[in-house]
Amino acid sequence: MWTYAAVVRGSAHRRRRSKERPPNLSDVTPLRIVLLGKNVSENSGVGNFILGRAAFDSEAHLDVVERVGGRLKDKHVIIINSPQLLQTNISDHQITQTVRECINLSDPGPHVIVLLLKHDQCSTEDQECVEKVLLSFSERVYHHTMVISTQEPTETNDILQKIIQKCANRHFSLQRRSSPDDLLQMFEDIVKVNDGRHLECAGLQYLTMEKQATERREYHDI
Repeated sequence: MWTYAAVVRGSAHRRRRSKERPPNLSDVTPLRIVLLGKNVSENSGVGNFILGRAAFDSEAHLDVVERVGGRLKDKHVIIINSPQLLQTNISDHQITQTVRECINLSDPGPHVIVLLLKHDQCSTEDQECVEKVLLSFSERVYHHTMVISTQEPTETNDILQKIIQKCANRHFSLQRRSSPDDLLQMFEDIVKVNDGRHLECAGLQYLTMEKQATERREYHDI
């Protein structure tokens, strides 16, 4: 069993930790999942459910973007956990910076983006925030996106239903009887629908140009 993690606080501060040596991934395509939400505890709980272990800290700071790798059945899985991006009070600058971190940590791009939403906490403002965040990744983002809810609905939330519909009705209700295998099947169905291709993120071009500009500056400083 192997694990590794990268923890990011903004774009300037990054810590990496590892346990044991990861396997040779040359013949393995990792399933890269970006988990978006508005609550550290809930995001951590869902990430831990997927990996089947306590991989994410439920008391981590809200602005931390964390990447953890592991195995689900016979599949190599990487989860990029961002528990702040769906907060309605997040600034455009924070969205831009955090989306870039998610794109960078899921390089060359995520296969699946998961929206962690609640039936009783999904308003028009939440819908606008979701759309702004998702379109910051790519115009084709809905082809790779699904919704996970963590509570039994007492009544139908029309806003949440609209978001689910835009995600091709991909919705997983996480309950006590839920199995990670069922969720993995949904992830694999998304990959299959997209012919195995990951999401081509708009921000990747910016990151490449930014990296090249940094390298040029470093070269001239030598």
